[in-house]
Amino acid sequence: MRIFRPLTVVGLVSLAIVGAEMRSPAAPEIGPLHVTPAKADQPISLRDRLVVGLQARLKSEVAFCDAVAIKVLAGQLPQRLVDETFFWARQRAASFRNGHNYRPIVYFQPAMRARAERLHLTL
Repeated sequence: MRIFRPLTVVGLVSLAIVGAEMRSPAAPEIGPLHVTPAKADQPISLRDRLVVGLQARLKSEVAFCDAVAIKVLAGQLPQRLVDETFFWARQRAASFRNGHNYRPIVYFQPAMRARAERLHLTL
């Protein structure tokens, strides 16, 4: 019986390695962010404030921030509504939930979609 133990351990380790390689890759993270720094005569853009302030890391999260900023610039979405949701999400993320610390974007996306839906907009 002792002869089979090393073989089983080696077999289990090799299966774990193969299984780890076969798992689907994690969600694609974005590369380095291109954020324009604020200047005295030009404040930070809404898009940059959303991406940095909400800690958007995935391509889909940055795309959502872009969509929100475009709707605001087009006049379809009120800036005040976005600001209220932005600050609410940051405050909510600051408190620990279930022992976890979540990024503000996790709260911002569903809340912003719900609020935009009330205005008959899709994000």
